[in-house]
Amino acid sequence: MSKRYFITLPDGIADALDRWAESERNKPSTLAAFLVEAAVREADTQGKIPPAQPTDTSE
Repeated sequence: MSKRYFITLPDGIADALDRWAESERNKPSTLAAFLVEAAVREADTQGKIPPAQPTDTSE
């Protein structure tokens, strides 16, 4: 399942994102999601993200 996050970007970054997305005939939100996913995957590869805590399934 996907989660939604609402973010606020500085005007200059938002403008650049709009131009970048338009140049690739894409939506800014789709490009932003791709960029966040790539950054998180890279951070995970570099060991910057702690492992997920196991969930307790006992009753």
